[in-house]
Amino acid sequence: MNFTSQGDFSKFKKFWLIYQEPIFIFISVLNIFFAITATLGNTLILIALQKVSSIHPPTRLFLRCLTVTDFCVGIIVHPLFAAFLTKFPGGDWHILSLTVSFFSFIFCGVSFHTSAAISVDRLLALLLGLRYRLVVTLRRVRIAVVCLWFSGILEGLLYSFYSPDVGNSVAFVLTTVSVFVSVFSYTKIFLKLRQHQVQVQQNAGHEQVNDGRIPLNIERYKKIVYSIAWVQLVLIICYSPIVLYMILMTSRGNDDPGPIFLNSALTIAYFNSSLNPILYCWKVRDIRQAVKNTVKHIFNFSG
Repeated sequence: MNFTSQGDFSKFKKFWLIYQEPIFIFISVLNIFFAITATLGNTLILIALQKVSSIHPPTRLFLRCLTVTDFCVGIIVHPLFAAFLTKFPGGDWHILSLTVSFFSFIFCGVSFHTSAAISVDRLLALLLGLRYRLVVTLRRVRIAVVCLWFSGILEGLLYSFYSPDVGNSVAFVLTTVSVFVSVFSYTKIFLKLRQHQVQVQQNAGHEQVNDGRIPLNIERYKKIVYSIAWVQLVLIICYSPIVLYMILMTSRGNDDPGPIFLNSALTIAYFNSSLNPILYCWKVRDIRQAVKNTVKHIFNFSG
């Protein structure tokens, strides 16, 4: 709507001035900074995952999918959200708002669903043992990844172009299922690992227990599981403020708790995409080494 031509510019100007407060300018600049860190960090992780051969290819594909969503948040969502926070008279902010919501639902939804899929993948690796490579094939994981992206796109379309209430409901259900699946998988994994540790203590000198279902390289398996668990824990923590915002909205009968709360919560949620590369380098030695080699190569090439 062209507010200037209809003589209603004063109302829009008042709305615009709200977003020119220092706090919103600070949040906008912060999102620009996070856009750079998320884009560069996840680019390095994508390159590193191409070089790491110690991680099973299906698991590596899931990690690559998760990294791609974080990269897209950095290169698409952060800049759009920063632009949305710097509203000025005359812009079509409704379209920009729909665009931000659309991509946010896609990438954030895929992140949650992919994290849950990784937890199931690690549980199957523990339970199936030697049969894991026959059951969890690269082809099946590719089909799973396509389904994950389809669910994310569906959430974005429902919220942005059909009904925000329906989109929120579908996203809430799918996210709740993802969190439940992850909690169940990690609980099962930790209980199984504890059982394995007890069996090892009782059968000192044996490399393999439980009828061959426990992977031989249990220490490497533990490191990967703990690393992914850290990634998922941080994901849940970063998204807790926006979930709290939605709970407050519902309990108050759609009474908005305030734009500062909302925009801060969204920024924290998007910030997760900058944290994940740090977690990968901190927790996964092979990825950390591959990133170091890549950075050295870049500086040597530029020099």
